[in-house]
Amino acid sequence: MTKSTYMDRAMRARDPRYARILERLGYARRDMVPAAPADPVTQEAGDDISALRAAYQEKFGKRPFMGWDAETLRDKLSGKADD
Repeated sequence: MTKSTYMDRAMRARDPRYARILERLGYARRDMVPAAPADPVTQEAGDDISALRAAYQEKFGKRPFMGWDAETLRDKLSGKADD
């Protein structure tokens, strides 16, 4: 049976969260590169979705599902999507 410690499992998992820590400890691996941060949502898109949600609430009298994106809300407001 092979030795299986916490650090061995972390290195085998190739989890990007461990990349910087292991590199500083001297256990750097070439295939462990931290993931690039996600692009922040632009302010215009946030305003657009807020306006669409307000229009949905005005039209249907109930709050929209917060998981819907702008395209889905536009479809529901125009009557294309049957719910």
